[in-house]
Amino acid sequence: MSSEVSSGYHVELHDDPATVLAVAGDLLAADPVVWSVVASVTHHAARTLPAGGRPTSPMWWAVVRDARSGVVGVAMRTMPHAPHTVWVPALPDDAARLLARTALDHTARAGEPALTSANGARSAVRAYTDEVLRATGGTVHEGRPDRLWEARAVTRPEPAPPGRARRATLADLALVEEWFAVFHADADAQAGRAPEAEPLRIGGARGRILDGDIWLWDVGGESVQLTAARPPSFGVVRIGPVYTPAAHRGRGYARALVADVAQRVLDAGDRVCLYTDRDNPVSNRTYAAIGFEPVLDQVNLAIDPAPAAVPGRAKES
Repeated sequence: MSSEVSSGYHVELHDDPATVLAVAGDLLAADPVVWSVVASVTHHAARTLPAGGRPTSPMWWAVVRDARSGVVGVAMRTMPHAPHTVWVPALPDDAARLLARTALDHTARAGEPALTSANGARSAVRAYTDEVLRATGGTVHEGRPDRLWEARAVTRPEPAPPGRARRATLADLALVEEWFAVFHADADAQAGRAPEAEPLRIGGARGRILDGDIWLWDVGGESVQLTAARPPSFGVVRIGPVYTPAAHRGRGYARALVADVAQRVLDAGDRVCLYTDRDNPVSNRTYAAIGFEPVLDQVNLAIDPAPAAVPGRAKES
């Protein structure tokens, strides 16, 4: 697609997920839990993007190479809705700044929405964001802080709550879409944060049901909890989202269903991981209680653009 070189690092942009897997698959497979987001998103795009098709929103990957042309990181901008967050891996600061300049150049050439959000390893995200701010102005604030967890063994809750796990079907589509739509706003409220002006809405409910990714916990014929799980990528299944409506919280349904799904993953011979909001004590306690252990923490930095100059108003001196 395109490339830039600086400070001993080389960044090449790709818009074909199959190419990304071909050139960076060894890196992703070497530490598949840490790379689970990039791997699962890229595998999904490779399966679902029509040959020669063009996405309607930004979709690109940045492969970062060192001076010896070894692949040291993969960043991506694939979120289909605003703010089209850039996922930034753990990189040396020089490489993260080069990534930012490459992304800025591409965004300007392609007419893509401005770069206003980045998520990933703190040092690299800060270096990346500082470089974007240097070019665009504005200020920055921290958004949702994430924590990655992995379970090597699962402890099912005792006693188990009433009910049973089942896979969602298309008969559940309206309910799944409703819960997907409110997931992020409810998560912000539970973590004690003010909701975003335009909360993120999770899409793709129909496809994920057809893929068998969605599980529901039923009690007396009523669905009270949802747990989703991505197909395995390099032997790792990433669980999420996990959602319990407010009326059904505090009864152990999430603990039971996540434990059930995680055990199914382990029984199939795969590893299992998930992300939590570090500010949400409920979800962190829930997953720790069934055997998940922290792997790493990540940060989201959001850029507030500089206010546009008012025509005809002189600058104050």
